[in-house]
Amino acid sequence: MMRNTTIVVLLLMSGTLLAQKDVTTFGIQVKPMVPSKFFNSGAQTISQEYLTVDMTPKLGWNFGMLMRMGFTDMFSLETGINVVRRNYNLNAYDAEFDTNLELDYTFAGYEVPVQMLVYVKLGDQFWMNASGGVSFDTYPSNAFSTNDAVVGTLVLDIEQRTFRRSWVQMALLANYGFEYRTKDKGYWYLGASYHRPFSDMATTEVAYVRHPFPDPEPSTEKVSADLSGSYLTVDLRYFFHEDPDRKRKTRPKPGR
Repeated sequence: MMRNTTIVVLLLMSGTLLAQKDVTTFGIQVKPMVPSKFFNSGAQTISQEYLTVDMTPKLGWNFGMLMRMGFTDMFSLETGINVVRRNYNLNAYDAEFDTNLELDYTFAGYEVPVQMLVYVKLGDQFWMNASGGVSFDTYPSNAFSTNDAVVGTLVLDIEQRTFRRSWVQMALLANYGFEYRTKDKGYWYLGASYHRPFSDMATTEVAYVRHPFPDPEPSTEKVSADLSGSYLTVDLRYFFHEDPDRKRKTRPKPGR
């Protein structure tokens, strides 16, 4: 049994001789960001006095450009730059007036991932890979948004202010997926990634204000919650066809 297993492993590793050695290729990717409480990116509930605020991550988007450099028959290095849009919904419930007030907002940023990939060949054109590395995440600005409603003679306001913890921070990356490689039409890739910052990404502060009439003095309740920045994605990628670097260097010029 052990001998058979060893033979299978060696055959799989021998398939990597057709991997991306000496190939540098560029690609594009779109990664829907799926909220998951299991991966530390689920909803949070904060309560204080008469106010309960539910902060729920919505479907977000990660998209950008990639560059993949093949170093050996088994390993490649991948980097690029991505735009990240994390979307959230705030629902404030006022227990005294039995009313809800909602607010949607987006916290945007950029990512520069650096990760090492290892491949296993599954067929003539199908490959499996796994990768790990780090991401340098940047957040160019804070976020601010408001909403209001009228309930009888009462005016309600809700506002959120999301403050970044740092202009730049690092995160851990893990990825697993499959790709279909054509001979001259590039590569198509489907996989999943997990992104986990080493510290909280930002803090959202929520202010809920009542403006009673005719009382001129408003009443305010404030709550806050930390945003981890973790997310799980479904990865859709396309890499353009490129010849190996050595082949390009030795390719004869036209007319010779």
